[in-house]
Amino acid sequence: MKYLLFYIISLLSLTACIREDLPPTNDFALQEGDPLPEFNISNPNGTVSNKYFQNKFVLVIFFSTTCSDCQKALPDISTLYNTYKSKSSVCVLLIARDETEEEVTTYFRKHQYDMEFFADPHREVYSLFAGNTIPRVFLAGKDGTIILTQTEKVDVGKINATIASL
Repeated sequence: MKYLLFYIISLLSLTACIREDLPPTNDFALQEGDPLPEFNISNPNGTVSNKYFQNKFVLVIFFSTTCSDCQKALPDISTLYNTYKSKSSVCVLLIARDETEEEVTTYFRKHQYDMEFFADPHREVYSLFAGNTIPRVFLAGKDGTIILTQTEKVDVGKINATIASL
C-alpha cells in the first residue's frame, strides 16, 4: 500500500508543469471567438505588437523548456515554425513562459532547435492569455479573433488544416 501511494504521488508530480496549483482566480484562458489581447514583446531581433499582426494569421505558442509535455511538443512546434516562418500571411510567436532568454537559448542549442522565440520570465504576456497550463496554443484569424485553442498539446494537423481552410 505504501508503494502504491508513493507511485501515485510520483505520477502526479510529473504533471506539475502543465497543471499548476494556482488560486481559482487565475483559472482563466482566452477562448475561440475572443480577440487577441493588446501586447508587446521583445527579443534581441526587435519588438512585436498587435500592429505587426494586421491581416495575418497569428499562431501564439506558450511553452517552457522545463515542462516535460512542452519538451515532447517542441519537435511539433519546430515543424510549425519551419512551415510558416517564410509565409508572409502567418506569424508564429513562440513565447517561453517563466524562462529567461539565456535558459531557452541554452536548451535550444543543446537540442539543435533553430527557432526565434520571445522570453516571458514574469508571465507578463502569458497572463493576458491564460492563468495556467502549458503548452498552450492560440491561433487567431486575420481579423485578430481567436479561431483555435489547444491546451496541453500541439496538434500540427489541426493547426495546418485550420489555416488551409481559411
